Amino acid sequence: MRKVARDAVHAPKSLLPGEAGPKELLAAVEHRGKPQPKKAFEYKAYKRADVRRALEQLFHGKCAYCETSYSATAPVDIEHYRPKGAVAEDPAHGGYWWVAMDWDNLLPSCIDCNRKRGQRIFEVSTNLEELARTSKPISGQAGKKDSFPLAGSGARAVYNAMDFSDEHALLLNPCRDDPASSLAYSFDPKYPAGLILPAGDQPHAERGAVSIQVYGLNRQKLVEDRTRLLRRLEYLGDMVIDLASSIQELEDPAVAATLAGTPAAGVAARLRLLRDRTLAEIKATTADDAPYSSMARAWFGRFKTQFLTA
Repeated sequence: MRKVARDAVHAPKSLLPGEAGPKELLAAVEHRGKPQPKKAFEYKAYKRADVRRALEQLFHGKCAYCETSYSATAPVDIEHYRPKGAVAEDPAHGGYWWVAMDWDNLLPSCIDCNRKRGQRIFEVSTNLEELARTSKPISGQAGKKDSFPLAGSGARAVYNAMDFSDEHALLLNPCRDDPASSLAYSFDPKYPAGLILPAGDQPHAERGAVSIQVYGLNRQKLVEDRTRLLRRLEYLGDMVIDLASSIQELEDPAVAATLAGTPAAGVAARLRLLRDRTLAEIKATTADDAPYSSMARAWFGRFKTQFLTA
C-alpha cells in the first residue's frame, strides 16, 4: 500500500452537486439524520464510468490496498472506505450511507481485498527471519466487505456527521494515512518473501496489523506474487554489486595501464553502461504505476543504504 494524494485528480462530475441526478441529491438531503435512510437512498452515481476513470487515473490502475494491477477477468470494485450499507463491527449502525457519493470515501479495490471470502493466508510474526523461513498459509476469511473497526477510544460517527476525527479508524486509508508508518516488508536476502508486517509504535502498529488482517494483505497468491518481485530485485541488486566490483578492478591504474591499447580497454565503460541500465530497471519497479511499488521503494532504499553508499 502506498500513499496517494487525493487532490492529484479532480472529483468526477458524477459526484458533484447537480450532476448525480435530482432524485439522488434530494434523497441525500431529505433523509440525512433520519433513523432508517437506506430505503430511500439508493443512488449509484459512484458506479459511473467517470468515477471509475478518475480512480484508475489516481491509482494508476492498481488496487488501493494491495497494489495489484486490475486483471481483465477481475474488474475493479468501487470500494467505500467507510462502508455505505452496514458495519460488521456495529450491526445497529446501518452504515455511512450519507458519504456513499463522497469522492474522499471512494477507493479502487481488487475483488480479493474488497469481498470477504475464504483465502489461504500467512500468519504474521514479529521475527522477519522466522516469518520468511517457517510461515505457512492457513485457511481463513479475508476481504474488507463492510468491516470498519475503530480503536477502543473511538466514537463512531452517525448519520449526517462529516467530521470523523473522533472515530480513530483502524483501517489504513492510502489517501489520508502514510502506510509506510504502519507497514513493513521482510527483506532477508536468504529468505526473500513478500510478506507484510505491522510496523512502528502504537497506534501505527495496531493499524498496520488490523489492515493486514482485514484487507488480507498476506493472502497466499499475493505473497507469492510479491516474492517473485523480491527475488528479481535481489538478482538485479547482486548484478549491480558484481558489476561495480568489476568496474573498480578494471579501473585500477595498474590494470588500466596493462589494458591500454587493447580491445579490453573499453570493457569498464561497457560494464558501467550495463550497471546503469540494471539500476534503471530496478528504479522502474518503484514507479507509481508499477505493481507493489511501495515494497520496491522500501527495498531500493535499503539497497542504497547498505550497498551503494558502502
